[in-house]
Amino acid sequence: MTNDLPLDQRIDLPANLGMTLDASRGPCATALIDLLDPAEPRHWSYGELDALCNAVARGLVAAGLPRGASVGVMAANSAHAIAVMLGTMRAGFVSVPLNPRAGRETLAYMVANSAVKLVFADMAALPVATALPGLDRFVSLHGSEFTAFTQPGPFMPVVPAADETALVLYTSGSTGRPKGVLLSHRSQVLIAAGYATPFMAECFVVGPTIVAAPLFHMNATVSTTYAFMLHAAIVLMPRFEVKGFIDAVSRYRVSVLSGVPTMTAMMAQEQAALAEADFSNVKLVVIGSAPLSASVLAQVQQLFSKASVINSYGTTETGAGYFGAHPQGNTRPFMSVGHAQPHARLRLVNGQGQEVGDQGVLEVHCATRMSGYQNLPALTAQRLREGWIHTGDIMRRDAEGWYYFVGRDDDMFVCAGENIYPGQVERLLERHPDVLEVCVVPLADELRGHMPVAFVVSRPGSAPTEQQLKDHVLALAAPYMHPRRVWFIGQMPLAGTNKIDRHVLKAQAVALATDASLPAARPR
Repeated sequence: MTNDLPLDQRIDLPANLGMTLDASRGPCATALIDLLDPAEPRHWSYGELDALCNAVARGLVAAGLPRGASVGVMAANSAHAIAVMLGTMRAGFVSVPLNPRAGRETLAYMVANSAVKLVFADMAALPVATALPGLDRFVSLHGSEFTAFTQPGPFMPVVPAADETALVLYTSGSTGRPKGVLLSHRSQVLIAAGYATPFMAECFVVGPTIVAAPLFHMNATVSTTYAFMLHAAIVLMPRFEVKGFIDAVSRYRVSVLSGVPTMTAMMAQEQAALAEADFSNVKLVVIGSAPLSASVLAQVQQLFSKASVINSYGTTETGAGYFGAHPQGNTRPFMSVGHAQPHARLRLVNGQGQEVGDQGVLEVHCATRMSGYQNLPALTAQRLREGWIHTGDIMRRDAEGWYYFVGRDDDMFVCAGENIYPGQVERLLERHPDVLEVCVVPLADELRGHMPVAFVVSRPGSAPTEQQLKDHVLALAAPYMHPRRVWFIGQMPLAGTNKIDRHVLKAQAVALATDASLPAARPR
């Protein structure tokens, strides 16, 4: 495969995404520390994990699946789950990782939408999988059934056709039914190669990376593939659990962290665990997959004082790697997602699709883009035109070409005739020294249409009041921007991807605002 990205360090890129794990460069090196059972972590060498991937591939071929068939994985993170995903792709099939907590109706839709006929599920997810209509076969991911399915031995990976689909990741965005994003071998290999820089390789020399995001989310799939591409070790958690994460980073001398902003905000509240942890080996922290607030970024820099911190941007549809360092080496401004890279084309457009100046919806033209949405041709045509992907993310570009995330165009709501993006109000609230994390949602109002209300996690040891935060925003911005209600909570609710679950908070806002025991949530 030709490497389209101008990397400082050239890597022999595989044609098949399943071959980013290559045991030939050192079969005895540690590939994975599986914390499925934290009390008995399982260390996997590159040779062992590669052999398991091949055994899965051979088993799938023996099962008689046609080329390009979809194979589901419904499980917590584990070495077996990774082996199934990579083995599926090696054999020329399409890997479809599914969120076991998505709900029966949603899972049934995803299975039907991708025509999944065989699902690997762990013991927790197996009862859910077996209740779904339309599935022909289930394989337990662990134990004798899995062993019987696999067929040990060498395997020659399939050479995929140009733009052949390797992976389908389901994303619902902020609203609507989940959308299956079709991702080719080529696009995902290029994303991994974009992260496989000399600096990343230097970080891996001194320690492993840690993956706690779910494998049905791009944050985890990209993190595993670029680590394997650099022949690094991965500490793999079955799911994110804050105290276990802190302990694992310290215990295994982790060098590279990646995750979503809420994970870091949750860590900041665990003062006792942090006091016993040693983060001195952390060299790089990559935060992405959701908007990063100024307060959380500052907290990351405080927790990992010896590490470089990157505010990363990317979407499932576009991948990542088109924002990065300044071409002249200028220092990245605080909160910027980066400078446009030479291998990607970016533009900002208005609601009519016309290119605008310094603020608008980001459109991206790059080799890492999706092929389209599964069985949604109309939506694909709407979002992907002549190679340009309409991200729906509003960006601002400064005079030096640095980009900053503003908000989602579909999150905008109208308050008394004024357009408001939740991210705008969140950025204002985050400037208060007592605010650790904040989420702003719209609340329906008879007079104003909608009004902004906020849920706030305070910094440990602080106790701001609702009025203090209202006054803080009123002092910084126009009156219509201030939150009409502020509710303090101990922790943000998380969706399956570890992002803030805004749907839950919207429902909570309605319930709290209509509670007769609370003051009426009326605009001032």
